[in-house]
Amino acid sequence: MARLTEYNFDLCVEICNQVADGNNIKTILASKEEYPVFSTWCKWKRENQELSNLYVNSIQDKGESVDAQIDEIWQGCKNGLYDASIANVLIQTLKWKASKYYPKMFGDKIQQEHSGEVTTNVISLGNGIKPNDTNR
Repeated sequence: MARLTEYNFDLCVEICNQVADGNNIKTILASKEEYPVFSTWCKWKRENQELSNLYVNSIQDKGESVDAQIDEIWQGCKNGLYDASIANVLIQTLKWKASKYYPKMFGDKIQQEHSGEVTTNVISLGNGIKPNDTNR
């Protein structure tokens, strides 16, 4: 059976729900014959704003799924299921991934401060007369 090439929004919603649950898009698309191949999926995203918006929201929701995974690992570490150093590597990796999926919620806040002096020069490009030259 050939893979789907005709855009189907309902199918896209199904796929995006799996993304939001924390699954990888390429793994999802390969899991069922009725799903499009990755290149078709990318084409659909470029050509359909509704899918593009849905996918962005799904990726952000995926960040929250990753947060739930972090909580599970933390609980497992507390219960002795994981060595602390292994749990740390897993948690740090998941934190990094969550910050890429949803930077506004999970990213590091960077605050920049600027100081110094600002100088402005006014230049008239119209009639060749300096702005403060009132003798003419």
